[in-house]
Amino acid sequence: MSPYAAAARAADLAGLPPTYIICGALDLFLEEDVEYARRLIRAGVPTELHIYPGAPHAFMMVETAGVTQAFARDSMAALSKALVR
Repeated sequence: MSPYAAAARAADLAGLPPTYIICGALDLFLEEDVEYARRLIRAGVPTELHIYPGAPHAFMMVETAGVTQAFARDSMAALSKALVR
């Protein structure tokens, strides 16, 4: 499979840009996301990983949920930090 379709498929992750990963603790992709974050960190890529307790896949679709509001705050803070660099 081509690493150009998904960065996680690449054997070497060095040189990728700083990465922000979010995932719900109940998401079926949790382990995959955590492993990708580990690989990025090992490759020296600045990486921020947020796991939201009790949240399933696509939890941010429920705009009024407290976990979604925390996600929105965290995401905006990360974006602001990235734009200041």
